[in-house]
Amino acid sequence: MKKVLIVDDSSYMRMMVRKVVEKGGLCISFEAASAGKALEIFKNEKPDIVTLDLNMSEFRMDGMNLLSEMIKMNPEVHVVVVTAIGYEDVKERCMALGAKGYLIKPFNAKELLNVLPLNDDEFSIDGIVSESIEKKNTEEV
Repeated sequence: MKKVLIVDDSSYMRMMVRKVVEKGGLCISFEAASAGKALEIFKNEKPDIVTLDLNMSEFRMDGMNLLSEMIKMNPEVHVVVVTAIGYEDVKERCMALGAKGYLIKPFNAKELLNVLPLNDDEFSIDGIVSESIEKKNTEEV
């Protein structure tokens, strides 16, 4: 079973990503709303997969710096950037730092599953939240 760390300052987005990756019991997930908490969980739990928002409301460390730190600690970790930033140069920079995927919000469950290496078997998305995740800005916590 794979471990997934979900990093986003939006509780709504963390819940939506968690519903997708945990459906069917395929993953153990951890959540972090801040870069500091994400690093703590990353060090202690050693996740296989990380979904990472770039825009977190922190001054000390943004998502790009967090990505860099995680890759330094574990170059094999599968980090997927999940962000509203759609600029090609930002995507290229993330990939150059070691991200394995880049998904632009809003997205749906199938798009997320396509960039996550949850398991080697077929993964059915029947019953998974399939609507677009477009409420991001309406239910921020």
